[in-house]
Amino acid sequence: MTLMKRIGITLLYVLPAALGLLALAASVFVFQFWLFLNSPGGARPQVREFDIESGMSAADIARLLQREEVVSDARKFYLLCWLKESGQKLQAGEYAFSSFSTPGQILDQIVAGKVLLHRVTVPEGSTLADVATILQQAGLAAAEDVIQLAKNKEFIGALDLQSESLEGYLFPETYYFSKTQNEKTILRSMVHQFRVHFPSHWQAQAQKNGLSVQQVVTMASIVEKEAVVDSERPVIAGVFFNRLSLNMPLQSDPTAVYDLPDFSGPITRDHVRRQSPYNTYQNRGLPVGPICNPGAKSLQAVLYPGKVPYLYFVSNNDGTHRFSTTLEEHHRAVSLYRKNSN
Repeated sequence: MTLMKRIGITLLYVLPAALGLLALAASVFVFQFWLFLNSPGGARPQVREFDIESGMSAADIARLLQREEVVSDARKFYLLCWLKESGQKLQAGEYAFSSFSTPGQILDQIVAGKVLLHRVTVPEGSTLADVATILQQAGLAAAEDVIQLAKNKEFIGALDLQSESLEGYLFPETYYFSKTQNEKTILRSMVHQFRVHFPSHWQAQAQKNGLSVQQVVTMASIVEKEAVVDSERPVIAGVFFNRLSLNMPLQSDPTAVYDLPDFSGPITRDHVRRQSPYNTYQNRGLPVGPICNPGAKSLQAVLYPGKVPYLYFVSNNDGTHRFSTTLEEHHRAVSLYRKNSN
């Protein structure tokens, strides 16, 4: 038998066996890959939060996901990226992945950039400094950077606001921000919410009342700081407008301490006597700008103030106020307030 015949006979028996082994191996891999695609990455229920940094390759991300127990096999995840042509579509950011998610769901989340959102609540009456602190505590921005940007004339001008700062225009609301959003994006969102809650018919009402938007916001910020009960907001606004019409100082306690860093009460005689462009005890008319970020109810109260005869009010120590028309009545109310405070 010639050599060529022997080789032919050998191949006749070996090739089918080799092809069979290859087919078996391929079938095993396909089955394992199918299991990988349809099985969650973690062995125990948990949510993993971590950053996918900008510049990371698909292979880097696959290894990170395996290390964080989000997927079970980095090589198979990388193969999935290749098969779906998603390797160049993976987005950086802070993510929260459930251990119950399949690799396909994980990949879709990263491609879509569904990053972790942080819930941020800005209460009514928060000052710019308060907002900056809230954002810093949420890990979204440095407080100093927020304050500096909120006073940047170029940035304020780009937002089409006639103001020296964004105080008053950072609308009190619950927001959801990601760490990929910078201070500019965050503050723009807050100003946008202000515009949403200050519709065109309110702007028309402001003009009808002879007020600029800045004046409305400034007065509303004082009402916000003074009022506790919603029903009193229009009444308090009416009192302040009555005082303005008589060229009386507004004499609002919160204005006397607005520009004192880290102030905490009580407000004393020294506070109301101090010189400040915000202090309405020392200056007639509105202060030079808002003293906080008012909510919609205070803005509405200023646009539609109560038609009341009162010129004075003092706290009842329960969130409500006692309103007076004359100074004599007011003095009696103040005496009662002091008596109840002791």
